[in-house]
Amino acid sequence: MNVRWCIGEKLFGAMAVLVLFVTVAYYGATQGFLGNRFEHYFKEKTTEWFETYYKEHNHSWEGIEEMKLSDGLEQRNPDQREIALLSPDGSILFFKGSGDPGPLIQQGKWNTVIVNGTTVGTVYVDRWESTEDYLLKTFVLDSMRNQGLWISALTGVVALLLGSWLTRKLTKPLERLIPVIQKIAVGELRIRIPVTTRDEFGKVTEALNHMSQQLLRAEEVRKNLTADVAHELRTPLSIIQCHMEIIQDRGRDIPPETLLPLQDEVIRLSKLVDDLHLLTLAEAGKLKLDRSPTDLAPLLDRIIDMLKPEADEQHIDIIRSYPAQKLNAFVDPNKITQVFYNLLINAIRYTSSGGRISIRITESSHDKMRFASVSIADTGVGIAAEQLPFLFDRLYRVEESRSRHTGGMGLGLAIAKEFVEAHQGFISVQSEVGSGTQFTVYLPCA
Repeated sequence: MNVRWCIGEKLFGAMAVLVLFVTVAYYGATQGFLGNRFEHYFKEKTTEWFETYYKEHNHSWEGIEEMKLSDGLEQRNPDQREIALLSPDGSILFFKGSGDPGPLIQQGKWNTVIVNGTTVGTVYVDRWESTEDYLLKTFVLDSMRNQGLWISALTGVVALLLGSWLTRKLTKPLERLIPVIQKIAVGELRIRIPVTTRDEFGKVTEALNHMSQQLLRAEEVRKNLTADVAHELRTPLSIIQCHMEIIQDRGRDIPPETLLPLQDEVIRLSKLVDDLHLLTLAEAGKLKLDRSPTDLAPLLDRIIDMLKPEADEQHIDIIRSYPAQKLNAFVDPNKITQVFYNLLINAIRYTSSGGRISIRITESSHDKMRFASVSIADTGVGIAAEQLPFLFDRLYRVEESRSRHTGGMGLGLAIAKEFVEAHQGFISVQSEVGSGTQFTVYLPCA
């Protein structure tokens, strides 16, 4: 079904309900409310004549049976109008009409005559208005009824025109977006839609542009991942194949030194597979965590002790700054050990001889939550600003030409980010080329 037709159908339905509501409300206001107001006015007016008579005759009904009614009340046919006055004790003081006043009293249209706060009589009337008043009321109500039909017709025309205009206005942005969405659905992800408004349609357009960029980025990452994994697997497999061919050609006993390179490559392949498996579990939210309150200072000390020989060999100083009081984080010690190990090994790898690595533990708060923050800052080569957004992507390397063996497989930072986020924490990076890089890990406090 056409979008414009679909929206127009619903909009015109809503307009039809609005027209019906206006018509009913108008009719109720004119016929019901005005009719009731007329009735009340004529009732008070008729009663007022008897009140005036009672006051003018020294608070007495003497001679009331001879009272002449004004305003054309006597001019009406007696069969059309009857009026009676009863005393407080129920006796009939005054009656104008034909036949017996009993049916008139039984129909229930009455009003009390009150003078100085005391009820002195009850008036019963079949119609409160005079002939002239009746004609006036009929004319006004009939005029309002006829005008109501015109108002309903005018409201319907206005609703039709307004609905048509609103339909065009609402569907025009959608008709512009639908072809783009269809192109995105078939894989054309480089499309950008101009944002012409700042309303909800503008926000939808921005969201679609962002979504297409993210899909394009994900597609590029997928392709790069496939290529990188293939490359990572090709190198060790080629080495293994080459050595196996040499061993077969020699046709004699294999010395241990020949098997060592094969073992190294097998270990490398196993680590690559394990890291990719862990990364996939973390990204899918299926990483199992054994969390407990953990003091980060001794945990970091153990990692530093493991890496200190490599740092000493490159003459890199490791400076620690811990808080005076113990700061516990609610983490899985094994997973967080791998996070800090990856960050520290990166810092050592990219810090030149004679450099310095500073490790600092502090307490901070974000969004009303307490975090233990661990910053690892080095004085290495630094990272260019345009490369920072991709630093935590899997298999991403700052230097593409760097050897796979000396530069790692490009999974360390991706694993660190996913492990930290699995703990409801986050990681940030600041870097300047030539000055160094600082990673800060925020972990929820115990």
